[in-house]
Amino acid sequence: MGTEITLSLNGVDIDYGKNRYWKNHHWLFPPGSLTDITYRYANDEVETKPGFQTTLNEAGFRLRHLGYSLQETETKFDAAVSRWNRTADLQLTFEDFRAALTSIDFGTLTPADLAPIIWDFRVYVRSLLSAWDTNEAGLEEFIASLDFAITLRTLADRPANGPLALRWHHQDLVESGWVSVDDLTDIDRQALIIGHTMFYGRLQDHAAKPTVKGFDSWLTGYGLPKATPYVKVNPDGTLTPEVTTLPTAVRNMIHHPENPNNVLSDADLHDSVESLLRVVMALPTPLPGLT
Repeated sequence: MGTEITLSLNGVDIDYGKNRYWKNHHWLFPPGSLTDITYRYANDEVETKPGFQTTLNEAGFRLRHLGYSLQETETKFDAAVSRWNRTADLQLTFEDFRAALTSIDFGTLTPADLAPIIWDFRVYVRSLLSAWDTNEAGLEEFIASLDFAITLRTLADRPANGPLALRWHHQDLVESGWVSVDDLTDIDRQALIIGHTMFYGRLQDHAAKPTVKGFDSWLTGYGLPKATPYVKVNPDGTLTPEVTTLPTAVRNMIHHPENPNNVLSDADLHDSVESLLRVVMALPTPLPGLT
């Protein structure tokens, strides 16, 4: 059978993996999300073990700012359908997909509702999209292959679901020896570099600070210290040591990979993204275009 790792929304499993085959959902959870949560097993057995917990609203906030705004999510969905239709004929639009997923009331949906379909949320989604489930569409396989962040971001568009608990039940996989906590908390470096670049640029545009130096000073006004060393290479080859905020140093290292005098660590990349998220939370108005 294998050992499962599951992502649940208000007690309903919406994604799962087994043994070495699972999706890393750690990036959906803010720092400090590790706590004791409920694990449910067969025969109504319940145990309390470590797991990650936040709300769908909080996960949606992170998704919106890290590459899954409504527009970006629709673009990713349309691209997935386009690739799928190289060998299939799926006539499903993002509007219809979104309407189906936002119709789900997780305030009333229970695991018992999914029992007839072996508790497989993907099959449940397929049932909501039965009008598009033709022989040529390959709908079930499409849903299984779809970037799960698209599904979760779309579920977050139902306001009533926002305050509900999103939990990542990982401890069984750790105890069974299939993964370590370090495996679970690894970052997707390439995705996070892209996300950081877009996030930094959007926030800089919002701040109306056209220069990196000016924007760096703006960031200090939101509590980010200028405490990160960065060595700049001048056009004549000489070096200039600088001290900036962490996001600016990370931005510079991303933009200048040819500079051998700085090393971008995974920890600094992760911490920089978290710093930018905290800045956005402190803004008097939300960043535009990220609904």
